[in-house]
Amino acid sequence: MTLARFHPQAWVNDYAISVAPEGETEWDIGEVAPNFISDTYETDEFRDHPNAPQWVQNWNGLFYIEILYEN
Repeated sequence: MTLARFHPQAWVNDYAISVAPEGETEWDIGEVAPNFISDTYETDEFRDHPNAPQWVQNWNGLFYIEILYEN
C-alpha cells in the first residue's frame, strides 16, 4: 500500500507556509512506481485520485503531496 499525504499551504509575505488542513490528509493511492518523489508535478496528480478527500480535490491554494511507501 502507498499513501499520499496532502500538505495545504498559503502565501504569507511572499512565502509559502503550511496551514491547517480542513480534514483528513492521507489516502491510499494503491501501488505506484517506487521512483515517485514527493512534492513534484507528478505527485500533484494524486490530488484528483478517487480516494482523495473531497476537500483536497477542491483545494484552491498552494499545496504539496508527500508519498509514503509502506513495506
